[in-house]
Amino acid sequence: MLGELVTPEMVQLTDRKMNWKEAIRFAAQPLKNFGFIESRYIDAMIQKVEQYGAFIHIGKGIAMPHARPEDGALKVGISILKVANPVLLLDQKEHAVTFFICLSAIDDTTHLKALAELATFLSDEPSLNRLLAAKSKDEIISLLSGGGD
Repeated sequence: MLGELVTPEMVQLTDRKMNWKEAIRFAAQPLKNFGFIESRYIDAMIQKVEQYGAFIHIGKGIAMPHARPEDGALKVGISILKVANPVLLLDQKEHAVTFFICLSAIDDTTHLKALAELATFLSDEPSLNRLLAAKSKDEIISLLSGGGD
């Protein structure tokens, strides 16, 4: 399922310097552009971090911004942003992020298969290191689609 969700139009790389709110907006833009989420979903992702803290930072410079389905999710989707300049989540250096993986979930279960595949991938140290070192959209897509082994 992950391979079906991670498409070229959903992956972005940038060397633009951004604050964490700008980075979440930038990362989620493909989901909005292609009708996976409403604008308010992006606002909700930011509000969740303001409300609950840096819980979206799952370690190793990876953050998974998301919100509740009722916050404006329309279809299951994933968008990815790799930044050249680390973004400090909540302006805290201990939460430096270089990979944003935005998740759009339409209910509490549909996205779980993709999330499980992603968790398996990210928990494999060699796979994670290859992802973090990836320099192109094609490389990121290949790795997350299972073609990077």
